[in-house]
Amino acid sequence: MIKNRNEVLKISFSAFFADLGYQAVVASFPIVFVIIFKAPIPLYGLAEALNYGLGTGMAYLGGILGDRFGRKKIAIIGNSLILFVSLMGLSRDYIQALLFFMIGWWFRNFRSPPRRAMLAEVTSPQERSEAFGILHSLDIAGALLAIVYLTILLYLHVPIFTILLFTSIPLVISTLFLSRVKAGKRNDNKKNIQSISNKKVFWTIIFSTMFFGFSQYSFGFPILTTAEITGKDYLGILAYGVFLGASSLFGYLFGKVNLGELTSLAFLGYLIGAISSLGFAFLSGIGLASLYPLSFLMGIGVASTETFEPTIISKVVKSESYGESMGYLSAGRSIGIFLGNVIMGLLYQISYTYAYVFASIMSLISFTLVLSLIIRK
Repeated sequence: MIKNRNEVLKISFSAFFADLGYQAVVASFPIVFVIIFKAPIPLYGLAEALNYGLGTGMAYLGGILGDRFGRKKIAIIGNSLILFVSLMGLSRDYIQALLFFMIGWWFRNFRSPPRRAMLAEVTSPQERSEAFGILHSLDIAGALLAIVYLTILLYLHVPIFTILLFTSIPLVISTLFLSRVKAGKRNDNKKNIQSISNKKVFWTIIFSTMFFGFSQYSFGFPILTTAEITGKDYLGILAYGVFLGASSLFGYLFGKVNLGELTSLAFLGYLIGAISSLGFAFLSGIGLASLYPLSFLMGIGVASTETFEPTIISKVVKSESYGESMGYLSAGRSIGIFLGNVIMGLLYQISYTYAYVFASIMSLISFTLVLSLIIRK
């Protein structure tokens, strides 16, 4: 039983409502950018690289500022400015759509490390796997509901730009939940990230999440693949719902079951990610019978990484460096996603098979890095 369960739930429900809002925008972005505004696929890859990759600096900055000025304050500032993504509903071309989404997404990255640090702050090391599992599960449950209402409203022919403006409501509720958390005050201890108890584990996880970032491309690519193969936009978005449903369910299960963290990260995270990407490469042509199961499998892989990566990192750094260490974790993933989306966009233009094979290879590198830690233990 988690001692400070109420604080864990406040942070987790803040994540739930945030995803209830912005994940509908995430799923809509490739539809708006490519299908409505007719942007070419390579430009979409570059756009996603800007969204996710340049958020690297914002994630690291958020972690640093959280440790220095108060994690709660920085998390609230970042969370409130995610509202920019909803303004994509006012865009009239792909440049405006990109700018609104990019600014909001950068601030989403900005608030993530201090929010994770707050969760580590209110839990003991033995409670963290479960706490991060609850956070991820509620986070993705909100995302799944976002996909449900987005799919239904699109099926009912509600204009997508109207739906995007509506997403601002749950984002405001998310910030209100975060403001009620009793954690994240300014830490006057001036120690920095050098207070790492196991540098080998720390830097291996940072590099492995970077390579996994190459393969955890924006799920917009599978959305586009599904939409193109089926000829229906809402079926592409529904693939994202399948992915999120699996991620939410298994995030909760991974947190509740007593599993070896490194082994689970390697085999249930990175290896499953590699297998699912390989499946997208060679089985997508079958149609929904392959696309939805592969989306489900990818959801399991991401649930593992989102549960075990921050848990492992939180156990090898001192409490005063939680924010900065989570900033490194977010930055590592963002660097991989930045480069991965550029390469995915270029390869996808030739054939989606090449793009997904590349992603699978990158996941295997992450798997090998963590496997080396397990073998040397």
